[in-house]
Formats: sequence, structure tokens, C-alpha cells
Amino acid sequence: MTQRSMKRRLIRARIALNQTIQKILDVNRNRKRLSFSNDPIQREKVLDEELRVLNKVAHQQAMLVEHYESELSGPDSRPQILGR
Repeated sequence: MTQRSMKRRLIRARIALNQTIQKILDVNRNRKRLSFSNDPIQREKVLDEELRVLNKVAHQQAMLVEHYESELSGPDSRPQILGR
């Protein structure tokens, strides 16, 4: 895989992670509105499940970002100078 494509994948992974974090923050904001819901207990269960899934996705995306960052910072990612 070329360094350019690795950087592109890193950027995409960071964007996806940021979007997932925003969704987690939105879910937490919605928890404050539970008292106005018709069935707050059921709504709480739905939000808990959504948060569980989002947290798992965010964790996987963070691991992917770390992987790409380590690949790009490793010694093999630097261009080799020929003739030395």
C-alpha cells in the first residue's frame, strides 16, 4: 500500500471517528429530554443500546486510526534514498 493511500485511509478513519463521537454526544444530549417522553423507560433502553453500539464502533475506529498512524510513522513508510 502506498503512503498516499495510507494517508487517505487515515483521514477517512479520523472523519468517521469524529462523526461517531458526535453521534455519541447527541445520544447523551437526548438523555436529558427523557422526562418529556411518553415512555421514558423504553426510551432509556433504546438510548443505552444505541450508545453501546456507538461506543463499540468508536473503539474500532480509534484502533484503526492508531494502526494507520503507526504505519505512517514507522521506518518503512519513509522514502528510501537510492545510491547510499
